[in-house]
Amino acid sequence: MKRVLKYIPLLLLIITVSCEEEGRIDFIGTAGELPAQILNATITPTPGGGVVSYDVPKDENFLYAKAIYETKAGVTYEARSSKYQNTLILEGYGDTLAHDVSIYSVGRNEKESAPLVKTFHPLNPPVYAVAEQLEMNAIFGGIEVLYENETEANLIMELFIDTIGSGDWLPLDKLYTKTNAGRWTYRGLDSETTSFAVSVKDPFGNSSNLVEKQLKPLFEQEIPKTDFADLKLPNDTQWLRSKNPITQLWDGKSNSGGNFFATDQGKDPMPKWISIDFGAKYVLSRMKQWQRRGEEYLDGRIADDWEIYGSNEPNPDGSWDSWTLLHKFGEPYKPSGLPNGQRTDEDIEYARKGFDYEFETIPEAYRFYRIKWNSAPSGEQFILIGEMSFWGQPAEEN
Repeated sequence: MKRVLKYIPLLLLIITVSCEEEGRIDFIGTAGELPAQILNATITPTPGGGVVSYDVPKDENFLYAKAIYETKAGVTYEARSSKYQNTLILEGYGDTLAHDVSIYSVGRNEKESAPLVKTFHPLNPPVYAVAEQLEMNAIFGGIEVLYENETEANLIMELFIDTIGSGDWLPLDKLYTKTNAGRWTYRGLDSETTSFAVSVKDPFGNSSNLVEKQLKPLFEQEIPKTDFADLKLPNDTQWLRSKNPITQLWDGKSNSGGNFFATDQGKDPMPKWISIDFGAKYVLSRMKQWQRRGEEYLDGRIADDWEIYGSNEPNPDGSWDSWTLLHKFGEPYKPSGLPNGQRTDEDIEYARKGFDYEFETIPEAYRFYRIKWNSAPSGEQFILIGEMSFWGQPAEEN
């Protein structure tokens, strides 16, 4: 028993020494020293912001750098970077005035160095650059807004209308975008001279002045589909299956997953075409297409090369000599510009509203129309469309 107890003090000594040694493993900076300041800091101005570049100090206590800055009085932001980076991104400025930026080193003990203060002038913020360049034009049934957003900044554009010229602007629509260029349209307006305005905002609370213009939308009406019928010429494309007939192109049910028109898949190669009897003569100004469930244009089953023809006396044998080419169209506009098969939320929202196709020159009035699909971006040998609508004017002789 005595022999065992002899070793207990030695064991306690070993445990004590081990604990003391483990206690030495700790974060750097236990004495509370401040980290060294960053070195050689410069600020490169950018539109609405800047990029701080610096050299990391040779200080084992250094953990990260941060910048504290005001974009305007009372509005403060903080930017951080890790110990493995040497840049800080400043954003949110709404002017090109001189601004101070306080840059700190932060240690592992969370203590901050003395501030290094730098002054710089941001470049013209995107909200103003976009507003300065945007255009508003009258189109059939509405207006268009053309814009360029070279920095691809996140922007909110809002369209307003003053119907009585009182200076009271009523909101019509909003567009959330970060694309570098785009065309934004608003339809359903009367053909009357009206005041319109657009504002451009960003997520930081910066806003441009209103860009105002008086415009008179061109007259058009949606062509009623009640008299539409399949012309059924002998060489027209066959349907994929009987439960998806051509009449589903104009039944007003484009949001239903099972309600669509599709050409045959493998019987014949592209091109493929259909012929429609409108029931009366119309001058077309534009048309609109929806895909099944709205967003599926990205699956490649919508044409990227197609044509529309008109005729008043189509040859019953289906030959093309009695048809007049009215317009050639390409792939529908896609806000993101991403390749086929990729999409953003903005793309999906745009697609759900339908794709607008406008005639560059207004054609003559026709009763019969033929749509010919030449190719799809995926290389598929069939076309799938949920719904079609047409706008224009009835012919005077009707």
